[in-house]
Formats: sequence, C-alpha cells, structure tokens
Amino acid sequence: PSLLPAGRLPAGRTVHRPTTYRELTMTTATTTAPPARTLLAGHRAAPIIGLCVLGAGLSIASGAIHLQLWHEYYRHIKTGHMNVLFLVQWILCFAGGLAVLAMRNLLAVLADAALLAGTFIGYLLARYHGGGLFGFALPSNFGSWQASWSMTVEIAGTIVLLATAVAMTQRKAD
Repeated sequence: PSLLPAGRLPAGRTVHRPTTYRELTMTTATTTAPPARTLLAGHRAAPIIGLCVLGAGLSIASGAIHLQLWHEYYRHIKTGHMNVLFLVQWILCFAGGLAVLAMRNLLAVLADAALLAGTFIGYLLARYHGGGLFGFALPSNFGSWQASWSMTVEIAGTIVLLATAVAMTQRKAD
C-alpha cells in the first residue's frame, strides 16, 4: 500500500514507499522532478515581486496621467477617437498593473510591457508622423508636463517590466 496516491507526489522530493514482493517487504524510492515554469506560473521570489510592484506602479501611474489628460484636454477631441482611446488606455493600464500584482507571471508582465511600449509608440506617431495617429496629429510646438511625464513613466515601465520578464525566465522554480 502506498502512503501517497500515485499521481500526487510532491515535486522535487524523494518519496519512500513500502512494497511487497514475494512475501518480502522492501522500500522503493521515487524522486519527482520539480514542475517546469510556464507562462502562467506565479513567482514568489522577493526580487521578482519587487520588480512586479515597481512595474505595476509605473503602469498605473501611466494610466492615471492619461486619465488626467483625458479629463483636461482629450475628452472633447473626436478625431481618431482620441477621447475613447485615452479612456481605454487608462482602463488597460490599471487592469494590467493589477494583473501583474495579482498574478506575477510572465504573460501578465509581457502584456503590460507591450501596452506601455505601444502607448509610447502611439505618442511618437501622433507627434512625428505626417498623418498622425488615426488622423490625429499633435502640433510640432506641442509640449506639456503630462506628456513628458507620461513618456518617462512609459519608457521606465517598459524597461522594468522587460527586466522582470528576463528575471522570471532565468529564475529556477521556487
């Protein structure tokens, strides 16, 4: 008789089981491999949790800046649906930041990094591309402290989240 069910061995442990063979009782040992990390596996290591908190904070800060920009300037701009896009960006930044905090997995971190990088690229298109972004172009003399802070936060957030992803892939299973 086994002390543990056959399919439920603790990962990375050696389990000794009594077995009977031809009226002799012996002990067999089984060592199980630790589970492989997947995109959806949450991390518990303190450095990764710290990076997740920092990256999520930067994502939420970007969302808060975009909410303020929407409230002050962009809620009345219908060209290219900028009014809706600023609200969507705010919602996605908050959701992405909370997902990184709650799940601490590679998929959430990469998705949030892609959101911040995409937001930065959208600003560059609106500012420097001749056709703008969805028909909306910022004037060449445009400048605001919110836009500067938003770009700084988005670049820093992208870097932190990508560093978090690298750290997650290089860590051994906890």
